[in-house]
Order: sequence, then structure tokens, then C-alpha cells
Amino acid sequence: MRLTEKRLGGWSLLVGTVAVAVGYALSPGRGAVDTVPSNSLRDLTLAMARNEVLSYTVPVLILLGGLLMLHGILTLRRYAGPVARLGLLGMAIGLVLQMVMRGLDYMITGMGVAALESAAEREEWLGSALEMQRMVYGLQFTSIVVGFAGAAILALGLAFRPEPLRMRPALNFVVAVLVVAALVVFIAAWHSDSLELALAPVFAAMSLGGIVYMGLLGWRLASSEDRRAAKPESEAP
Repeated sequence: MRLTEKRLGGWSLLVGTVAVAVGYALSPGRGAVDTVPSNSLRDLTLAMARNEVLSYTVPVLILLGGLLMLHGILTLRRYAGPVARLGLLGMAIGLVLQMVMRGLDYMITGMGVAALESAAEREEWLGSALEMQRMVYGLQFTSIVVGFAGAAILALGLAFRPEPLRMRPALNFVVAVLVVAALVVFIAAWHSDSLELALAPVFAAMSLGGIVYMGLLGWRLASSEDRRAAKPESEAP
């Protein structure tokens, strides 16, 4: 199989999305392992430290997956229309911020482990970790708002100009509406602990839908050149 720009970009987007999704699902404190409230930064630091091996592995997985996703996004941007390109720019910025955050997580884990191992300097290490957690907390809001807004604009752009993916406009319109709804849910939950707990399953379901959508974009991008390349062969005598 000849490796073309579209095929490499599409598979990068697909595989990278899966890797990032698995990484976030396994993130101690934030994902399914040793989960704590997102604004309990001290508990989050300790959860990351208690699961030291996983906390050191997950950022690497997300960074590598993010690199693949970024390549796929930039490849798709070369072939998409103007509106979709604007959305992809927002998604790329949000993804880069998420990758920076995972690098900070790697450092926070080390501080948390040091706090668990040194009773005398426990509060000092935790204080340093909490300062960095506050930075990550702020970057998280920025990255999600910019990334989700970009995803909504991308879906709208593909609805009006589906090339090169040629996905049904109705599907992209539905995705755009769901992404905007997810963004509203996220902002509302950000300011209320009770809403965060109540809306967590809704946001998780919407996030899962976004993962499937991004994987579909990668698949369509990777196969779009195959369909075009197959046409001349079928017409050949």
C-alpha cells in the first residue's frame, strides 16, 4: 500500500484520537482510576502520586497520541474549506495546550511522590504541586473552550463544504449542535460542583461521541484518496 499524505494524515488522526482517549480514560484522578472532583487539586495531586507508574505513563501516551492527532489535523486543514480550516485551527491550539498540560502533569506527579515519601517536607512539596495544578486548571478551561469551539466550526464547515471527506451534511450539523451543547454543559459545570457531578455522565457521553467523530474524520481522510485513485483504474480498457 502506497503511503500518501492523506492516508498518513488520516491514520494519524484516527490512531492519535484513540491513543489520547485511552490516555485520558486511564489518567489517575481525572479518568476512571482513583477519580476525585476536578477542582480538588490537593486530592488530585495525591491520586496521581498514589498511582505513580500510571501517572508517568499516561502523559507519554497522550503526548505521542497528540502528536499524531496534530499531524492529522494539519493534513486535513490543507484540503478543507475556509470555515473548516478555522475550526481546525482552534482544535490544533486546544490540542497543543493539552499537550503542555500533560508535560506539567509529569512534573506534578514527581512532586506528589516526593510529598508521600517525605513527611517532613510533605506540605512544601504539595504547595509547589498545587501552584502548578492551578496553572493546569486554568489551561484546561482555555483548551476545552477553544478546542470545542473549533470542533463546532469544523463540523459546520464540513456540512457546507464536505470535500474531501464527503460526509453527510446532516451528520455534521448534528455534531455541531452536540459540540455546542457540550461546551455549554462544561462551562455550567465549571462553576458548580453539584452540576459537575450531575452532568458528568452527559459530558462523558458527548465526549465519547466526539472521539467517534474524530476517528471517522481520520478514516474518511485516509480513504478519500483511495476512492479517487480507484476511478481511473475502473475506466481503464
